[in-house]
Amino acid sequence: MALERPRGTRDFPPEEMRRRDYAEGVVSSVFKSFGYGKVLSPAFEHTELFRRKSGEEISEHMYVFEDKGKRSLCLRPEETASVCRMFVQDLRSRQLPLKLYYHCPMYRYEEPQKGRYREFWQTGVELIGSSRPESDAEVVMMACEALLKLGLEYTLNISHIGVLRGLLSEVGLDEVGQDKAISGIDKKGADGVGDLKGGDALRSILRLEGGAQAMKEAMRMLEGHEKPLTALEELRKVSVLLDSGKADYRVKLGMARGLEYYTGMIFEVRVAGLGAQDQVCGGGRYDNLIELFGGPKTPAVGFAFGFDRLLEAMEQQGACFPEKDLDVYVACASDAVRPDAQRIASDLRRGLEGRSVELELLGRKLGKALEHASNLKARYAVIVGPDELKNESVTLRNMDSGEQRMVRITDLAKLID
Repeated sequence: MALERPRGTRDFPPEEMRRRDYAEGVVSSVFKSFGYGKVLSPAFEHTELFRRKSGEEISEHMYVFEDKGKRSLCLRPEETASVCRMFVQDLRSRQLPLKLYYHCPMYRYEEPQKGRYREFWQTGVELIGSSRPESDAEVVMMACEALLKLGLEYTLNISHIGVLRGLLSEVGLDEVGQDKAISGIDKKGADGVGDLKGGDALRSILRLEGGAQAMKEAMRMLEGHEKPLTALEELRKVSVLLDSGKADYRVKLGMARGLEYYTGMIFEVRVAGLGAQDQVCGGGRYDNLIELFGGPKTPAVGFAFGFDRLLEAMEQQGACFPEKDLDVYVACASDAVRPDAQRIASDLRRGLEGRSVELELLGRKLGKALEHASNLKARYAVIVGPDELKNESVTLRNMDSGEQRMVRITDLAKLID
């Protein structure tokens, strides 16, 4: 019986990896332009790291196993908890704010379907050490900038989890009860309130969506409700900064993130064309998580792109991906010159640093070799023949125009633009 890859995982051939590398490069360049540095955590962590505050939805779907020392470990299901653990363990002495980004696979045992896999990639950022609204606005603007650079049209929704928690505390729910209610609202929206006391008033607020008018209406409806009104004012300050950055967003008070560690502003990004799995980004403020992991009380905010959904959205919206860019293909006119062709290819790789040089490896006849070079979309072909070699020369062929000329080997690298 042939062995197959595990269910919910994928293989990525070279052409797919070119697309993925391109998209990762675009997003990473945006993160770097804001001053963020890349980090990488272990693929597995102690299970307790995620059980403490990642939420029921993630805890139920973790890949948990016991090592030979009888320790409970799990494959990382998300990265924020790992970055916070890294900060507490290794980075807490660094000057704040600390700006970090990552790109790595996550693992959750869920039912595979379109846009949902058991091994999937997230690309995200964590800004640690600032509680100011400028920090919230920065991460949101950074997500928007990355989407624009990828050429994606999107919808940005913002809210503040404190509005919802404040209202739920007023109807008598403790933190555990709030977490359960928020989980229901995250899945069903305002209908997830169920038969909670004061549910009708709560549903009315959660259904508020829109721009400045929705914010103004929410302020009116929350008058006299101290905690949710304070949270809404924090959101308003962030929205003013987003306006300054010309971000296009909607206030959506019924939004509730599934992760339990959020404490402040939250946001999500959705794109058309992906069906039910149209959310490509989510994040927000989490000011208590680092302290929960044994560190000092440290504010933080961040987000993650669902990288696989980003790629699918780019394809749906007709994004242009780079094709394989082969600069030079070295072909032989006869088997006798193969050692010379090997030497010329090696010298070109050194002389054309950063360019790609491929040597014909299957012993093809010259015509078939040039046909293969054309299929590879090579820009140039270098034809190594015995007669030309007597004059320390080769034939350089422009594969687009078909023009070719004899050039000295010592001048070859300079003639390839």
